[in-house]
Amino acid sequence: MTQPAVPEIVITPDRGPQLIYASYDPRENLAHLVPIDRVVVEDPRERALCRALLLHALALLDASEPTQPNGSAR
Repeated sequence: MTQPAVPEIVITPDRGPQLIYASYDPRENLAHLVPIDRVVVEDPRERALCRALLLHALALLDASEPTQPNGSAR
């Protein structure tokens, strides 16, 4: 038995920057997009995954910032 193809997700920048959490339900062959900057993810498992992804992204942003000693001006 072959797996159904995951639907392609296309996001257009017609409304400015967005934070979108995408999940896929293979039983229904449906992709779910939740604009998490405007709508709360309700499923507890999805909330935990979303939170972990956000924390990971913030850690990457923090790590990419140049380091400066305390008290120094830019």
